[in-house]
Amino acid sequence: MSREQAVKEVLERAVRVPDRFRRFEVGAETAARVHRINGELLDEALDLGLAYEGSGADRRFDDFDLKNLGLGLRIPSPAWLQVRLSAQPFNAEAVATTTYRTRFQGRVGGAVLEPSSQLASGVVDGTLRRMGPDVFEADLHVSAGENAPDVDKGVGEGADKGAADCARELGPVLPEAARLEYYLVPDELRDDVGFVRETRLADCRAGTTYLARVAEDAGAAVRPAGGLLLAGAFPLPHAWLEVRRGDRWLPADPYYLISMAGYGLLDGERWPPHRSVAGTVWKICGPYADLCFLATASDGRPVKTSVRILRRST
Repeated sequence: MSREQAVKEVLERAVRVPDRFRRFEVGAETAARVHRINGELLDEALDLGLAYEGSGADRRFDDFDLKNLGLGLRIPSPAWLQVRLSAQPFNAEAVATTTYRTRFQGRVGGAVLEPSSQLASGVVDGTLRRMGPDVFEADLHVSAGENAPDVDKGVGEGADKGAADCARELGPVLPEAARLEYYLVPDELRDDVGFVRETRLADCRAGTTYLARVAEDAGAAVRPAGGLLLAGAFPLPHAWLEVRRGDRWLPADPYYLISMAGYGLLDGERWPPHRSVAGTVWKICGPYADLCFLATASDGRPVKTSVRILRRST
């Protein structure tokens, strides 16, 4: 596909997003420095219909439009590099049950950082420890479940049964997941089921919200979940589905697996849409909480919190 055709495809998706959700705040200099969209590419996109406000050197663009342009063209922008990083756990030789030594840090401006109740209840008992007024560490224990190496090799019946359970419950969801198009949408649209149904555009959270509704309408034992995708040193906020198996819930992420296989970032045969993603994600909450706020200040204010993996052990 030529660059012109790739730009046209991205802009064809962009016009499905109503203009009232755009924030024209990014200048050409920032487009080049942050999004890696140089003047030549920007002019080409403008000729093909990229939305903007202002004129000449004062033209301003929407941040999401530029991020999606970078994704569509696989430009080494922060958005594309983050998508590439997100696929890392799925390209490991095997998925294993792992304990992560993790650091949480936030700027509290003279107050003391406190872990949120959801975060505190999700770490290994006795491992949460304060390292300073605005930083603490804890261990996360993440089970690979049906994806554990001995099951992958066919030891026991868990792998086949887990896959069959996921495939059965995800039956109504898989066709809808396949027709969605991966696209970073404005925050106001991430929980808008009608927008996703009409436009077919969705990021991981919007896709999860929509597919959970599809499953609910079909009576499938599927629910939404949210937390961290355990990729690299800095885990990424993520949303996925859970499928009930007996008295347990298996994490599943058909839309993400389909999307990343489409980008060529993971092996779609090894990771078919119905396969559980156990061992690659850590659940904190449902997908509707702001996953950046894992802690509060001592006065109760939510604090944007960074997460860093210090060590992995299996």
